[in-house]
Amino acid sequence: MPNPESQAPQGGALNAREAAALQLAPGVATLLVYLPLAALLSSRGIPNLVALMLAVLVAEVPVSWAIMTRRVRRETGGRFTLRAAFPWHAKVRWWQYTIIGVPLILISVAIVGALNPVIELPLLSGPFAWVPDWFVLRFDPAMFTELSRGLVLKIWGLAFVSFVLVAPTQELYARGFLLPRTAHWGARAPAFNALLFAIFHLIAPWSWVGFFIMALPWAYLVWWRRSVKIGLFIHVGMIVVQWLGMTALIFGLAPTP
Repeated sequence: MPNPESQAPQGGALNAREAAALQLAPGVATLLVYLPLAALLSSRGIPNLVALMLAVLVAEVPVSWAIMTRRVRRETGGRFTLRAAFPWHAKVRWWQYTIIGVPLILISVAIVGALNPVIELPLLSGPFAWVPDWFVLRFDPAMFTELSRGLVLKIWGLAFVSFVLVAPTQELYARGFLLPRTAHWGARAPAFNALLFAIFHLIAPWSWVGFFIMALPWAYLVWWRRSVKIGLFIHVGMIVVQWLGMTALIFGLAPTP
């Protein structure tokens, strides 16, 4: 049973339509920025991954924080605080990070890798075959071979800032901000939260199944513990593991599969 520390903030409960609109808004903003940038950069031989990094920094993160700030000020009568924005901050014990968090990090990384050939590739060659190559995000170390070493270092430094340091805003937004405001739905709330989180990635609809499966245990864990801290630990940990793995491949520190 979840810890009954708190449900939704006073005056902050969301219905399904409101929750969907708030979750998808940053995804729409990201898509609108990514589209022209991906087309432009790809035409110049620069990986579209750079377009995603820039879209995260200039669209997703600002829109997410703007929505949270406006909503919290309305709930509190004009004051924004982190405690009001993220009401689920119960203490998480070290063994819960170790026994639950670390395995979920590894499982999440495995899910992303396993579902790509099983689900994503068939969808990209079937229903989404019409999507242009410059739009589809694929990670292939070979796409960096034609770039200068200096440019690759700059791109990968930007990747660290965008994905490792900034992208965890996704977790704060989805599980820290939105999930508590749908807690009055009971056990259905985490499942709906994970579904919206998957669809939020509008730049990759062929990955929705994987994102949903990946985020579902995070959502239930945050809901159960009433703490976004465990969700942040898993989300950031997964991104760090992926970033380190990609770094090893790009710079020849590991054999290319």
